[in-house]
Parts: sequence; C-alpha cells; structure tokens
Amino acid sequence: MDLYIVEDSIPVRERLLRTLEGMDDLDVVGTAEDVPAAIDGLTRTPPDALILDLQLPSGSGLQVLRAVREKLPKMRVIVMTNFAAEPYRKAAIAAGAEVFLDKSAEFDRVRDILCGWRDEARGPALH
Repeated sequence: MDLYIVEDSIPVRERLLRTLEGMDDLDVVGTAEDVPAAIDGLTRTPPDALILDLQLPSGSGLQVLRAVREKLPKMRVIVMTNFAAEPYRKAAIAAGAEVFLDKSAEFDRVRDILCGWRDEARGPALH
C-alpha cells in the first residue's frame, strides 16, 4: 500500500514515520507540508492512502482533500488533527475522509487502521 503524508509539523511527521516503520507492504511515497505541495504531490504520485493534517500553513487539509478527491476516489483518508471538535469531524467526513483522529488522544490508532486497510487490499487469507 502506498501512503502519502500531509503534515506541517516535522516532529509529528517524524513520529508518524517511526510509528509506521517495519510495516510490511507499506511504502511512504511522499510527504508535504502545505496545500500546494500536497495537491501537486498527490496528483503526481497517487497513493492508496493519505494521512492528512487539517491545519496547514497555507490553508486547510480540507482544501487538499477537495482538490484531489475526484481524481482519486479510491484513496483512503485518515484526517489527524489537534482540532478534533465535532464540526471539524463532520467537515472532514463530508469532504471524503474515512477516519478522523484526534492527534493528542488517538495517534496510536494510525498503525492499526493502516494494517486493516492493507489486509483488506490483500484480500482473504488462504488457509
């Protein structure tokens, strides 16, 4: 599974990369820190999954999602934010996010979610 990460905080991005280290069949194909770079990167290197921050220096992660969602309808999206209030959750889901996580309380769920998606993509296990 190819993963793209849009996160402006270097420490958070590095923590994500450490969290995902060693996952079989997961490749981080790109990262971006702002809206234009994210849209460009996602368009040039379409991933299977996206981890997306909401608050970016040049705008909102929702701008990114709205800009690429039509071109990448099968891309699975996790929005991770410190702004986890219900209006943000509703807006993210409406824009096409599948999962909405509070960075401060749910960071550790990312690996499990991605493992589940990866396993779904592999299909049923042979016994």
